[in-house]
Amino acid sequence: MKRLTLLVLALSLFSSGCDEVLAPVAPTGLVTLVSQISGSQEVPPAAAPEAASAGSLSVTMTPSGGGAYVASFTFQIGGLVKAGVLPAPLDSGSVIVAGHIHVGAAGVVGAPVVPLPISQSAPIVTPTGGVLLTISNVAVPSDVASAILANPSGYYFNLHSALNPGGVVRGQLIRQ
Repeated sequence: MKRLTLLVLALSLFSSGCDEVLAPVAPTGLVTLVSQISGSQEVPPAAAPEAASAGSLSVTMTPSGGGAYVASFTFQIGGLVKAGVLPAPLDSGSVIVAGHIHVGAAGVVGAPVVPLPISQSAPIVTPTGGVLLTISNVAVPSDVASAILANPSGYYFNLHSALNPGGVVRGQLIRQ
């Protein structure tokens, strides 16, 4: 009888441990994702004169309820075009016209899943050829947040410029 009790107890512990592997608990709390971003990682690589652009990214994701998150993006980029280098209307430096998190492994172009509030009508202008900026309160829906947190390297961040509309810098996400 004691052996049967021990066997049942061992099987109970084993099955509860297996359940954790089969149905992992969703991450909770603050999550930070980082990336080294550059023009050379774009697909195709960013064209001159922005080809040497590079920098870093940090995304802080804070739970906002129901599995959704609110993200803050901090990025620093150098090697962009300085003011006065290009003819008008691009003479004010590189103009960043969009930014996103996209689904896609390294070398693969994918659909945007988290847009930043950057656009043709609300661009980021870089008169010095560089930018250090934080954009806060970007909503990340629960299904997108779950997918990104389950496989960060399957997603990338990129910024698009007027000179490189397909993307000026890109980097795969890494959970820190």
